[in-house]
Amino acid sequence: MADGDNANMQLRIWDGDWGIPSVDHKCLSVMAYCRFSTVPIKFVKTNNPWRSPSGELPVLDSDGKTVTGVSHIFSCLRKQRWGTDYSLTGRQSADILAFAALIEDKLMPALDYMWWVETKTYVDLTRPWYVKALPFLLKLYLPSARQRATENRARFCKGHELMSDTDLENKLYKEAKECMNLLSIKLGENNYFFGSTPSSLDALVFGALAPLLKVPFPVTILRNHLKGCTNLWNHCQRILDNYFPLSPEEADTLRKKNDERSKQTEVLTEFPHKKRNMFIAGVIAVAAMISYALLSGLIEIEVLTDDGDEDGDSSVNESTTRPPDFNQFDGLFENEDDAEQEEGDEQYDRED
Repeated sequence: MADGDNANMQLRIWDGDWGIPSVDHKCLSVMAYCRFSTVPIKFVKTNNPWRSPSGELPVLDSDGKTVTGVSHIFSCLRKQRWGTDYSLTGRQSADILAFAALIEDKLMPALDYMWWVETKTYVDLTRPWYVKALPFLLKLYLPSARQRATENRARFCKGHELMSDTDLENKLYKEAKECMNLLSIKLGENNYFFGSTPSSLDALVFGALAPLLKVPFPVTILRNHLKGCTNLWNHCQRILDNYFPLSPEEADTLRKKNDERSKQTEVLTEFPHKKRNMFIAGVIAVAAMISYALLSGLIEIEVLTDDGDEDGDSSVNESTTRPPDFNQFDGLFENEDDAEQEEGDEQYDRED
């Protein structure tokens, strides 16, 4: 993915992974628009949205000006005569505006929800990636803050506070599928939406859908639906192949990353509950040692029970400890009393 050499134009973006040039859909859209227009621009992977005036990436630095937001960056580039929409008719330009609004309203809320709110994706994929990519202070704040903001925005726009998580997800995914169906119908059998040349609409669609091709989301509802829209799937893959081909070094780095992730996945698959299994193994080991000690006589247990029932039967085991029977000592005490009495009588006779 060779970048432009014009130092006067720079685009600050989120880094890429999994074979896509950036993990952020806005950055992907602007990068695609620049590649479509052959803009001499340098892509700078900063991973620091705090350096942006709006707190978001991408950020365009051009001739001392700083521009944020996809639509504003597109407009800025058009003013400098960079773009591929000049040959479009008025109706086609109107279609771009209409589909751009449709993508923003119907498709992006579901994709953002899948990235940031869906529990397994956030815990296993999104948060670890951003924690690794972000600067120290940002990694402590940004992932959880963006998760809350995304969920609140989804509930405000698509549901209400009393709507369950399941109902909200179903509604978001349903609208996203409907949007992809409309985009698929619009694309038809063309390579791009308005013929053989890509436009800003192709850039927006690529930015939204490219992560579904490459990112290993645990939830595959939207990915599977995109596979069903074969022309959209091929459209995104075509843009990746034609405008963002991997260099040999990037392909080798990606292969090493995938191998490392595969090994980690295999370990988690073999030992999905390591702490729980260790605890159970410890309990079994202790129980085995106690059983061995009992069977080998190292530990003896004596049970104290009451005497038998009224019929005189006794269920006491021979090893059971009995209380002492003091009645057997009565005869001994009686003999001692008789001896003392006889000795006293003899002494009395001698005195007489």
